[in-house]
Amino acid sequence: MEKSLKIKRIKFPASRRSSNEMEVLLGKYLERVDLESLEDKELDKLLSLLSLLDTELRDYIYGFKEAPEEFKDLILKLREIS
Repeated sequence: MEKSLKIKRIKFPASRRSSNEMEVLLGKYLERVDLESLEDKELDKLLSLLSLLDTELRDYIYGFKEAPEEFKDLILKLREIS
């Protein structure tokens, strides 16, 4: 998939969450990160993270559950914002 399409696929679900809290948090994260500068592998990981349910994402961010190894670096960045 081409990079510009991946970026669009990241921005849309980040702004259309079922939880307003996650929508705001992910929006703040996307404001801080330059998606164009990320490698395809990083964009793919972000797309995978966005496929999680808001309840799962919240539990990982607030430490109620341990995040899967593949998402730990992203979760740490989201924790810094929250």
